[in-house]
Amino acid sequence: MTETTDSVTPVAITIQDIGFLLQIVETCSQRGAFRAEELSSVGAVYDKVKGFLAANTPQPETPTEEGTE
Repeated sequence: MTETTDSVTPVAITIQDIGFLLQIVETCSQRGAFRAEELSSVGAVYDKVKGFLAANTPQPETPTEEGTE
């Protein structure tokens, strides 16, 4: 059996999905899921992803004071 490209659904990852990944890493770290020798690489990737989120998360708009004179 071969699969045609017409039936492939594109995969989409949202900013919210990436935020969930950070929460998963935090939970795993708190529960001791990583060995000591893995912590530096896990932390490095965590910092990169956190920076990516900070740079790409839309900031809430601050209300302007149009009605004030």
